[in-house]
Amino acid sequence: MDSKVDMTYSLMWDTEPSDEQLNEIMKEVGEDVRREHEEIRKMITENIHRTWMQLRRERQIP
Repeated sequence: MDSKVDMTYSLMWDTEPSDEQLNEIMKEVGEDVRREHEEIRKMITENIHRTWMQLRRERQIP
């Protein structure tokens, strides 16, 4: 039973979002955070590698 959650909601309304809406929002936020974390991890790894290679060239480390 995979029914879609009605994501029609506005912060201007006097009512709170439903538990189903909050659950869907948190799933989307979690996906965004995991994707951004992976992108940042790759950038840091590439920067470390690039810096190491530059140091090896400058100091002639085999």
